[in-house]
Amino acid sequence: MCIKIGICDDRAEDIKNLTETLYGYDASIEIISYQNGDFLLEDCKEQKVLFDIIFLDIYMPRGSGIELASKIRDFMADVKIVFVSSSNEHYSDAYDVFAFNYILKPLNKQKLYDVLEHALLLINKERHLQIQFSYKGVNYRVNCKDILYIESRDKKILIHTVSGIELQCYSKLDEIMKQLPKDSFIRCHQSYAVNLAYTKEMNENYFCINDIDINISRKYRKESKDKYFEYLFKYMS
Repeated sequence: MCIKIGICDDRAEDIKNLTETLYGYDASIEIISYQNGDFLLEDCKEQKVLFDIIFLDIYMPRGSGIELASKIRDFMADVKIVFVSSSNEHYSDAYDVFAFNYILKPLNKQKLYDVLEHALLLINKERHLQIQFSYKGVNYRVNCKDILYIESRDKKILIHTVSGIELQCYSKLDEIMKQLPKDSFIRCHQSYAVNLAYTKEMNENYFCINDIDINISRKYRKESKDKYFEYLFKYMS
């Protein structure tokens, strides 16, 4: 599991200490550091990096870490934000922006590792319920529960979501299927996979999802039927 961590602190020495301590836990972690919160916010806004965890100092020259965290939440709602501060004065403020944890300086290595271990356990669980892809330099992470169905068309993958937004990427349906929960997603056609949670009806030739008929090909008919009734029995009985 490749973990991406962001660190934002105006003190280079504090960044160095935190980075070395994190690498001491797991040398494979990818870390990007910032001494300017504006640059971190820009990367979050442009989705250049999908951070799993961000460590924020609270006292910075151009605004507080609390304010920065609030802005980051507009673009990365699920990122784990951990505040690192020399004071516990802003402890309650941290949870107003849904902080994952709050660590005091100087760093206590065991405390940091405990926080990191807890975060990684949650991230691992969440990743099994998400798909990740990129398109034209933008990275996306989509909750599987928000996907209605997936379509392969003209060498692109089209992801049709509950909100009506259609996302796309260059990939193969086989590759996307590897990221999806096997109990709720079924490939029913060379060009289609559906989320059984949103299936209103099934007959020999199609699934009906949000009044849209998704074709079932002869090749996938038996498997589609078996998985559909297995899903109904498991989740609706």
